[in-house]
Amino acid sequence: MDLQYYRLQRKRGSVPPGKREPQAGVASGLSNSASRRTINAGGDAVEVAAPNIETAGTGKAVESLPGSKSVANAQADARNWGDPERPCRTNCESQAGKTPQRQEVATDNVQEVGLVHSTQPQGQSPEAGEGANTLTQPLQATGPERMSEQDWQTFLRAIADKARRQPKYRFRNLYRELNEEVLRLCFFELRKDAASGVDGITFQEYERELEGNLKNLVTRLKNKAYRARLVRRKNIPKGNGKFRGLGIPVLEDKLLQMAVTRILLAIYEVDFLPCSYGYRVGLGAHDAIKELSKELQWAGHQFVHEADIKGFFDHIRQEWMIQMLEQRVDDRALVNLILKWMRAGILEEDGKVTHPLMGTPQGGVVSPILANIYLHYVLDLWFEKKFKPRQRGECRLFRYADDFVVAFAWRHEAQAFEKELKARLAKFGLEVAADKTKTLRFGSNGGEHNGRFNFLGFEFYWEPDRKGCPRVKRRTATKKLEAGVERMTQWIKKNRHKARPQLMRTLRAKLSGAWNYYGLIGNSERMQSFYTLSCRTVFKWLNRRSQKRSLTWKAFNRLLIRCEVPQPRIVESNDRSRPCQMELSLFDRVARFLTRLHPFGACQAS
Repeated sequence: MDLQYYRLQRKRGSVPPGKREPQAGVASGLSNSASRRTINAGGDAVEVAAPNIETAGTGKAVESLPGSKSVANAQADARNWGDPERPCRTNCESQAGKTPQRQEVATDNVQEVGLVHSTQPQGQSPEAGEGANTLTQPLQATGPERMSEQDWQTFLRAIADKARRQPKYRFRNLYRELNEEVLRLCFFELRKDAASGVDGITFQEYERELEGNLKNLVTRLKNKAYRARLVRRKNIPKGNGKFRGLGIPVLEDKLLQMAVTRILLAIYEVDFLPCSYGYRVGLGAHDAIKELSKELQWAGHQFVHEADIKGFFDHIRQEWMIQMLEQRVDDRALVNLILKWMRAGILEEDGKVTHPLMGTPQGGVVSPILANIYLHYVLDLWFEKKFKPRQRGECRLFRYADDFVVAFAWRHEAQAFEKELKARLAKFGLEVAADKTKTLRFGSNGGEHNGRFNFLGFEFYWEPDRKGCPRVKRRTATKKLEAGVERMTQWIKKNRHKARPQLMRTLRAKLSGAWNYYGLIGNSERMQSFYTLSCRTVFKWLNRRSQKRSLTWKAFNRLLIRCEVPQPRIVESNDRSRPCQMELSLFDRVARFLTRLHPFGACQAS
C-alpha cells in the first residue's frame, strides 16, 4: 500500500505513542532501524537493536522493517505537520554535534542497510568518530550537502530542547560546529556599516574574498592557531564628565563571537529566569518597563530598592566566568576560545595597549550573553532560591543587564536585601554604585511620602488619575531629557554645513528612534518638550549658517512637513480587552491582599 495513503486516509492516533513518537531532538536523516549505533541530539551514543530481516510465510514484509505497514503508520503519525520544532524526516541530518549529511538511496532493488554516508570527499576514507560508517556496505558516492540556514536553526533547536529536558546536562563537541557554512551564515548577520577594528578591515573588504577568508579562519581554528586580536576602545561620553568605554573587535572576532553567541543562547535561554529581560530572545526594555509598572500598581508593594552595579563589564572575574560556563559546557576548546576574547589586549585612544586581568570588553558581540550568564548565577538564582524564600512578604526582582529594581512589601526586608546584596556582589568582585542605589517608599498608600526612581531611562512616580485614583506613571528621566537635548545641539552645530535634505533626513531618523523608545503612555509631555527644544535648536543653527537669516518659523514648519519629520507619537498599545485589574487571577489577588494584611494570610487562605 502506498505510504501517502496511510498519511492521508488512516485515522490519526491509531498507532501506539511508543511507535509514532519521533526521536529526541532532531530526527535522523534515515529512519533505518538497522543502524547499530547512532548519535542523539545531545551527542550521546545510543544503542539501537538490529531488525529481524526474515520474511513471513505469506511473502509480506515483516513488521518493523523499512517499508512495512507498521513503519509507514508510525512515520505518518510522526510526520511534521507544519511544526518546525518536531521534524520527522529530512534529507540533511542535523543532529547536535554532526555536520549535515545527504540521505543515500540505492538505485537497484537491493535494500541496503546502514548509516548515512560520510560527508568526506570521494576517494578519502572518513576518520572514526566523524560520521564514518564502518558497519555497512559502501554506497554510491554523492557530493556533500551544505548546511542551510534552516539546518543551522534546527541544530540550535536541538540544543535548546536538550537543555530544557536535561537541566544539568553539559554539552560537548560544540567547537567543531564553527565550520565554514555556519560562519558564512553568521557573516551576513553582521552590521555592514559597523566600525572596523585595529586592522581596519571593513565588511565590504572581507566579503570580496569571503570563501578564502572563511577557509583560512576555519583552518586556524582546527589547528588551534587562532589568536584574538587587539580590541580598539572608544570612549563615549555619558554625561557629568564621565565616559563609557566601548570595545570594537576586528571583523573576524565579531564573526566568531556571533556564532558562539547563538550557541550559548540556545543553551542558556531555557535556564534564564523570568526576572531577566536584557539581551533575551523576544524580550526587551519595554517588556521590563511594562511588567514593572503592573507589578507596582496591582501587587501591593510598598518599597522599592533601586540598584546599579559599578563598572560591571570591567569587573567580571574571569575565573568565575569560566566556572559558570563549565556548568553547561563540557568543551574545553570552546571555553578557551571565549577566554581568549576576555584576555585580548585593549588599544586605548592614546595608543597604549593594556592587558586586562578581569572584565570583558563592553561592545563585543559575545559580551551581552556573558554578562547575562554571570548575573544569572550571581544575582538571579541567589535571589529566587536563597533570599526570596526567607521573606514573609511579596518581593520581586526586575533586571535588565546590570540595572535592576526589587519591589518589597516591607521596609525591613528591603533593608535586609540591601545589606546582603553588598556581601553577595563582593564575593564575585562586584559592587553597587553608591550614587545610583537607594531604598525608597513607593506604594499606593504612600501619598506624599512616595519617592521617585529611574529605570531604563524612565522616571517612575505615583500620580492621581482623572478619577482621583493613584496610578503608576512613567516619563522620560530628567537626566536623559537634558542629555538628549545636549546631544542634539552638538550634532546640529557639527553638521549644520550639510545640505538641508541630508540634514533633515538624519533628523527624521533621530526623532523616529526617540519616539520608538520613549513613546509610552503618559510620556507625551516630555516627548513634546524634547521635540520643541530640538526644533528650536535646528532652527537657530540653520539661520546661523550665513549672515543673512534664511528661514522663518512659517517656512521652517513647511520644511518639517515636506521632509516628513515625525512628531511625538505613542507606540505602546493599550489592550483594553484585558484591563490591568484583571491581569491577576481572583485567587492571586485575594492571596496578595491577605498577605498585606498579615504575613501568614496567604497560607491561611490556602
